[in-house]
Amino acid sequence: MDDLDNVMDVLDAMEAKKGASAHVASAGRALVGEVDRFFDNLNVAAIRLSDTLAVGDTIEIENEEYTLRQRVSSMQIDRKDVDSASSGDDVGIKVSVPVKRGSSVYKLG
Repeated sequence: MDDLDNVMDVLDAMEAKKGASAHVASAGRALVGEVDRFFDNLNVAAIRLSDTLAVGDTIEIENEEYTLRQRVSSMQIDRKDVDSASSGDDVGIKVSVPVKRGSSVYKLG
């Protein structure tokens, strides 16, 4: 029974930590999309937006393995430069390292 109590205590602590970190994360960043595809020959991430994004914004691209933080220096829709994009748009953003499909994209602010 003591082992079960210990496991429950560990799970409760993990859940509390997870909830706390999710709260902290949401205060400093907002989910704006998801990586739909990565073009390795261009180092470009195709991102489907669920919120607005603009050139000059700082983003984090995150999955279970890594978090990439960088400033959006340029953005394209259908191979045309744009200054901003909205929910539902598919944009291409040059990234400094390869990213995986399904990675979450957050805007810092």
